[in-house]
Amino acid sequence: MLTAEPPARRTNGLRRPPEAPPIASPPPPPKRRKRRVRWGRVFTAVGLLVFGIVALVRGCQDEPAPPSPAAVVPEEPEARRVLDCQVYPYKHFSKKLRDRLPQYKELSLRAGVRPVADEKALAGLVSQGRSGLVPVQSTNALWIAPMAHGRPYLTPEARDVLHSIARDFRARIADTDLKDTRIKVTSLFRTRKDQRDLGRSNVNATRDLNAPHTHGTSMDLSYMKFVDQAGQELKLAGCQQVFLAETLAEVIAEHRKHDKFLFATREAQQACYHLSVCR
Repeated sequence: MLTAEPPARRTNGLRRPPEAPPIASPPPPPKRRKRRVRWGRVFTAVGLLVFGIVALVRGCQDEPAPPSPAAVVPEEPEARRVLDCQVYPYKHFSKKLRDRLPQYKELSLRAGVRPVADEKALAGLVSQGRSGLVPVQSTNALWIAPMAHGRPYLTPEARDVLHSIARDFRARIADTDLKDTRIKVTSLFRTRKDQRDLGRSNVNATRDLNAPHTHGTSMDLSYMKFVDQAGQELKLAGCQQVFLAETLAEVIAEHRKHDKFLFATREAQQACYHLSVCR
């Protein structure tokens, strides 16, 4: 026997729609299983790795190295030496070299040779033995620098004084680390043409065609630059340069003290000691 379905409830004259079934909530995510670190396996792996590295290194050390081709092994640079300036005592002799040209110009003219016109005239006099000059050459104590406006000649007396000063200078520095230093001679005899050309190119040089350098009595010794036995300019520290300059001035002053015909001047513009031997 069938039973009749109860009539649908009306609401405000409208039929109520059937209720939707409830929505089921999603199941919760499964819990992740926490992985446990197996320290025993980690220590085992690390130990095997270290053992393998040690074995590899020992094998490389035991294996003989292949012979290398013959080659020049570069020397290790020496430790840079610290310069002790206290071993170079400071002296005060250059200020004593203050002779003035009017004091000895006439003496130089009488003691030396008559001025020569030019290089050709000088060569003629030298070949005839009538120049009154002798050649000046480099020694282990002095170096004759190339001269654009000068000739390597002096009177015999002037040359002897130059060599004597150079020998005494070398003896004075024999016990220092600068013992092989040589004096740099920058100027000696000049013809009148040399003197004229120098005066045109150098505003500090005299244009007097009867200057002492034209008499063969005079020379210029540098106090700023010194050279070694090969003629190469020395690279000096400031205290070394001052020591050499003042030592040279000391020697010149001693010679000047015992020789009244030796005149010396420290020339600031030319950075040299100008010497004239008037006998």
